[in-house]
Amino acid sequence: MKNRFLKIILSTLLLGSVAVASSEYSVDTYSLVGVEGGYSSFDYERTDATGNTKRTNGDLIHGGVKIGAQSKNYRVFLSARFFDMDDFDYARMYGIEGQYMFNFSKMANFYIGVNAGTTDMKFVDSVNNQSVKVYSPYYGGDAGFNIHFGESVDWEIGARYITINYDDDKNSVKYSFDHMMMGYTSVIFKFKMD
Repeated sequence: MKNRFLKIILSTLLLGSVAVASSEYSVDTYSLVGVEGGYSSFDYERTDATGNTKRTNGDLIHGGVKIGAQSKNYRVFLSARFFDMDDFDYARMYGIEGQYMFNFSKMANFYIGVNAGTTDMKFVDSVNNQSVKVYSPYYGGDAGFNIHFGESVDWEIGARYITINYDDDKNSVKYSFDHMMMGYTSVIFKFKMD
């Protein structure tokens, strides 16, 4: 698991270095600041000592910020997201995203990308009267459309899939946290880099 996570981080950093690299042939390079909001679906389950499993699919909303850089076809973001969800005292994610953009129009482009980072959550199990801290790496992918509102503002709408794969045993109860699907939208402000 750790090796796979390190490979994803390394490939994302390499993708990011291409995105921020500049040369005499690449003049359209921007700094990015974005604000994101979205709606997500999150799966987790509890298995008690008798083997009974209760699977929960939680719906949640999130908000976040991201900063990054963009060239003609590549962009990279550092991000922080904060979630509001039932059964959790707090839930947040910190990560990096690298994306490739298909520039099919002057008005918009399509992007696909990879993401990786850290999950920091505290699950409160009111049934068993205990809590579990989830501090685990995540990785996944995303895709969407980026619509240009001029030189300095973009609006993006996309979908993101994240795998957490975290298990914890506490007082004969096993907790498993699987994956998250996100639909999100962002407003991205672009600043010309020298």
